[in-house]
Amino acid sequence: MSSEVNAIILAGGKNSRMEGKDKAFLEIEGKPIVEHLINKFKVLVNEIIVVTNNPERYSAYPVKLVSDEKPGLGPLMGIYCGLKASSAGYNFVAACDMPFLDAGLVKYMIDSSDAYDALIPEIDNRLHPLCGLYSRDCLAVIEEMLAQGRRDVRSIFPKLKVRYLAKEELDKFDQGLLSLVNINTKDEYEKSLNHLSLLRGRL
Repeated sequence: MSSEVNAIILAGGKNSRMEGKDKAFLEIEGKPIVEHLINKFKVLVNEIIVVTNNPERYSAYPVKLVSDEKPGLGPLMGIYCGLKASSAGYNFVAACDMPFLDAGLVKYMIDSSDAYDALIPEIDNRLHPLCGLYSRDCLAVIEEMLAQGRRDVRSIFPKLKVRYLAKEELDKFDQGLLSLVNINTKDEYEKSLNHLSLLRGRL
């Protein structure tokens, strides 16, 4: 465990494509996704921060609860509020709908920070900013983008020192990159259950 790294779980979405059902509480193997994430993070980081506008739903978990300063501005605002509330220099950010996040991959990214502002997976020219490591030094740039009305997390990267992690590097820890699977629809939830036979021992 490192006292210099915290985890931030973003749970502030509207869940519109799940017909209002809270993605964080979809069950995988009998436990809510958010519980799987908390169980993985608690052995890797000092503190877990959940950014949510419904804090009462998470009151049973040993986490720090933070709300968006301005709701409705998407994950960039969530990252901003999580970083502001964190006492750690580095923070692993994950969306609340990523049930198969691999602890070994998270540890590798934490161990690879090397004075970067952020470490972000980039697979087939697509960035995955909601499975990344962020320094609190990102706060000023995020604040600048939000002030300009920018909501895309990717908008901050040109102004930061970012290490992009390629598929070949990540495959060493998570072959198939199921860590990056997120669940936005009921169909994706049903498909995710098909991964379970591949994940024995990882959940």
